[in-house]
Amino acid sequence: MKIASYNIQNLFHRHKSFRDHSLSHNVKQWVAELDDLMVRADKSPNDLDRVRELSFLLGFDQVNMQQYGTLRSRNGELYLKQGVQGGEPKAGTGSLWNGWLALQTIPVPVRSQQHKAKTILEVGADILLFQEVEDGASLVEFHDRFLKPSDALVEPEIHVFEGNEAKGRNLGVLLRNGYRLQGFVTHRYVRSAKGRLLFPLDCQEYHIVSASGERLVAIVVQFSKSNELDRKKQAQAISDIYTGLRGNGYQDIVVSGTFYDPSFADTLSPLLRETDLHSASRHPEFMADYDLDGHAQYHSMTAYRKGVNLKQQDYLLVSPSLWERTIGAGLHRKGIWPGNQGKWPIYPTLGKAGHAASEHPLLWMEIKP
Repeated sequence: MKIASYNIQNLFHRHKSFRDHSLSHNVKQWVAELDDLMVRADKSPNDLDRVRELSFLLGFDQVNMQQYGTLRSRNGELYLKQGVQGGEPKAGTGSLWNGWLALQTIPVPVRSQQHKAKTILEVGADILLFQEVEDGASLVEFHDRFLKPSDALVEPEIHVFEGNEAKGRNLGVLLRNGYRLQGFVTHRYVRSAKGRLLFPLDCQEYHIVSASGERLVAIVVQFSKSNELDRKKQAQAISDIYTGLRGNGYQDIVVSGTFYDPSFADTLSPLLRETDLHSASRHPEFMADYDLDGHAQYHSMTAYRKGVNLKQQDYLLVSPSLWERTIGAGLHRKGIWPGNQGKWPIYPTLGKAGHAASEHPLLWMEIKP
């Protein structure tokens, strides 16, 4: 049995707000300053001059038309095409829904889709736990277009369950080779002491059974990226869920997801140091493509290990009963653009950051029955 976890960062479309990370530090500061100036009711002459300067610096005269589309109403049906021609009105009831409108998502390049698929196919997991998938229909289409073998005798099970966020980042699971979903539990309504929803996306619990009757519980979660205090509360909540499952007699348990901190961080201590869970990256048979040149001898403290200098933020953890039967584990990162982090083997067709499969590696473990 091979289990894998992958933050795939969407399949076909990604919400435009998640492209903000590509902006430079200066641009982010300019945007924040302009936002502050625009909400002031009484702007001084200096404020107005600064608004003009910031508008020029941010290139407001060079609007990216790819973020807009043109809507056409024909024979009672609506058609959308990307881009806008000059002189178009805004689409609405006044224009009979003909005109321009802002697009909320940006297409994922085909080359990026191909690298996502190649990453998944090279690992060949029986149980693949996903983060950041648009919806169930998209995952089915992605599977049928890129992953489905021509000689497949048994159809896989594909499940995506909507979470707390309405921006197309949901959790899901792809089950192959006779594995089936027998039960599902959501922890999306778990709240903090202040009454806020604790998990930004969701925390989902999949009860899986094999063709031979073996049972497994997989917990998939994504922690807060920006709030350190929330991450520790989330780690404690997952620890409590795991302890509760063990107390109810479950032995084979997997915990996976993006935690946004390295393993030594205090935020993860409730999960990594106060439970008996084991991490795939600590297995003696852990496999990864090591960094090239001198980077192979370098070890960043936040990396997975020496020679695998990729910032550790994704995890695949298993209970002791699964750890004892684990015969292999690894990290696949050929679809990640190295940038300035180092150099490692990548796909020959990966020529720029925009064609990367994801910013996250695929983690896997192979376990004896």
